[in-house]
Amino acid sequence: MAAESKFKENYKILAFGDSLTAGNIGGELNEELDKPYTIHLSKLLRENHPNATFDVNNKGIYGELVCGQMTDRLPKVLKEYGPYNIVIILGGTNDIIEAKKGLEDTLFEGIKRLHDSASGQGAKCIAMTIPETDVYFKDLGKRGLSWVKEEGENIRLVVNEKLRKYVNESDNKIILCDLAEKFPQQSLSSEDLEKFWSDGLHFTEEGYNRMAQIIYEDMKHLLL
Repeated sequence: MAAESKFKENYKILAFGDSLTAGNIGGELNEELDKPYTIHLSKLLRENHPNATFDVNNKGIYGELVCGQMTDRLPKVLKEYGPYNIVIILGGTNDIIEAKKGLEDTLFEGIKRLHDSASGQGAKCIAMTIPETDVYFKDLGKRGLSWVKEEGENIRLVVNEKLRKYVNESDNKIILCDLAEKFPQQSLSSEDLEKFWSDGLHFTEEGYNRMAQIIYEDMKHLLL
């Protein structure tokens, strides 16, 4: 008899977010070229947990905002395709492109609402911090060519700190995947920057594979 696990042996997993979940590799917005992290994540799950089956649903949409878009869409996805054992949520990059006063609070509340929706249906949630953006990439920010400006970057830092605190106080209902800390741009060599990052906002295929590895390491204890 198989060892008892925290969930059933058949795991249903939702990856929810924007183009970083959809797997856009920069440049032309062509879904046929997408290389989402869920491809490699599914491979890692199958290889490391041969006694379980995994249904990984990718529901990433290009350009979507957390506030007013993801918050409206997630309950519909949960209702139509759920229930899920695990829900992985990444959002916020598009919101900080057009930074507004008070956005750090409304954005965090929007992300919190997403996790409340998923955990309220019994899912374990993986909360991903917002990764570094093109404000750092190849001096785009210094040349005024980045999508995210300094104000948006400051909001990203604040929201990530709020998210870390929120997870820490969640009583293990939510798991932190600190993508910003574990996969930064600024500390990478020029070679690794080219290898993993496409345009400063999106990853390359190898970058999404690395992203999948980071997520897997933070969620694997849920599968024991």
